[in-house]
Amino acid sequence: MSIHIHRIYTRAGDRGSTALAGGVQVSKSSLEVESYGESDELISFLGVVRAYATAPSTRPSAKIAAETDEMFRKIQNSLYDAGAVLASAKPPSTDADGYDAATDSRVTFLEDRIDQYRELFDAIDGFTIPGDSMLGAHAHVARTVCRRWERVLVRRHELSPIEPWVLAFSNRLSDYLFAYTRWITAHLSTKEELWKGARPESDG
Repeated sequence: MSIHIHRIYTRAGDRGSTALAGGVQVSKSSLEVESYGESDELISFLGVVRAYATAPSTRPSAKIAAETDEMFRKIQNSLYDAGAVLASAKPPSTDADGYDAATDSRVTFLEDRIDQYRELFDAIDGFTIPGDSMLGAHAHVARTVCRRWERVLVRRHELSPIEPWVLAFSNRLSDYLFAYTRWITAHLSTKEELWKGARPESDG
């Protein structure tokens, strides 16, 4: 799909409404707008991670830079595809009921990378406290933005069904981003601090 942006401002949304693809007018506070707005935020934050991983002054290693650039570019493009779906008022496609994430390349390429990363790090007993590296910290923020996007998608889907691949992709992407942070930690030989719950008070 070709996009042509000729004007930066139109004044059409000055009263708080906007048009979905197809011309349907909705409030800018609607779940439709929030859902593709969240995908836009995630695209942008993934750009922060990619830039940090690849910039000569901040990149941790050539391997990390190459992997991040390849994967995050693909993910950002898929997120634009998702945003185009979410910006439309069209109902799900006729084959939505038969959707199977296990055969969707948009999802399975994330699963394949998760499985590859998983071979490099041990299981952890507790929740990660981000901050062992700047790149990992940025990636954790992207992960939480992705989780927020997924929650918005679920709320929208409960009111009016959306394409199932978008839901599956959002869920698997947050899993991928977590695995990516663990992969970064393993490659940098750093040690993430873990939260394991409050320690019981001593009787002494």
